[in-house]
Amino acid sequence: MSNYKNADFYFGISDNKIYICFIDNKKNKLSNNVSFDIPDSLNNNLNFKIILSLLRENIRKLEKDLGFFVNSGNISIKSKSYQSILFSVKDVFDERELEKEVIIKLVRIAMQQLQKSEKNLTIIHVIINKYIIDDKVYNFFPNNKKFTRIILEIEFICLNKILIEKVKKLFNECKIDVKKIVSYDYAKKFSNNIKDDTLCLSAYEILNGANQSEVILTENISKKNSFFDKIFNFFDK
Repeated sequence: MSNYKNADFYFGISDNKIYICFIDNKKNKLSNNVSFDIPDSLNNNLNFKIILSLLRENIRKLEKDLGFFVNSGNISIKSKSYQSILFSVKDVFDERELEKEVIIKLVRIAMQQLQKSEKNLTIIHVIINKYIIDDKVYNFFPNNKKFTRIILEIEFICLNKILIEKVKKLFNECKIDVKKIVSYDYAKKFSNNIKDDTLCLSAYEILNGANQSEVILTENISKKNSFFDKIFNFFDK
């Protein structure tokens, strides 16, 4: 078998089922999928071992059907731990032009404050709903505008931290590189009413820019091109 470069694998995880989806990027559609029932909690060690065995078995089944290895994938999680948290952060300056670095600093501050107060949650998505510049509201980043006062209205989409750690461990045991984790309850709002029993199609849409106000997060914050360096890859689209 070989690797297939023109497709992505998505894993949809709910309380009682896992879906493994193969989405062809050239055709922008679901080409193949398998699904299986699971025990209702990853936190139980016995359940974890059962789920791990089932996941390995079904990955091998899909690989055999497709003739490709599954080495990486994106994960869509449907969970009762879903939370949407609204957060405002502001700063005041001597008059200056608004640059990306100002927004980077404010988003960093907001994330750090949330992580300090909500230690049991993991931030999955960051959305800047509004930029309030000298009392004028903008829905998108107003680059190089002169200002003295700025407020960002940010929405954080979060899931339970232990759940995320368990999911990452599950896929690490299967030697699957987790590229992105998506909250299904968030992503389905931007799925254009498509039927998404697998939880994967809405994740595909959101990772391909369905919400123009979402900031792109990266996991690798230790290297030079960290989250705070890459955050404005999104705004440069």
